[in-house]
Amino acid sequence: MGFIKVSSTRGDYVLVNLAQVVWSTVDNNGAGGVSRMTLHMADGATFSLKDAEAELALTALEQSLGELPGAPGLP
Repeated sequence: MGFIKVSSTRGDYVLVNLAQVVWSTVDNNGAGGVSRMTLHMADGATFSLKDAEAELALTALEQSLGELPGAPGLP
């Protein structure tokens, strides 16, 4: 089970349990990096991440979930 620390709109930080992410959306920037990522949680909460925070969250999700079996080359 993995956790990531994300900033909230109040300026503090919360821990997000990656096992509770139901789905996410990722917007790429022109340079091939992530500009925005929205995490949709099992309890209905959403977290909108930008720039470096979004890049780190995507990396953490990829490490936590791994590659889909039988689906090489999917984005």
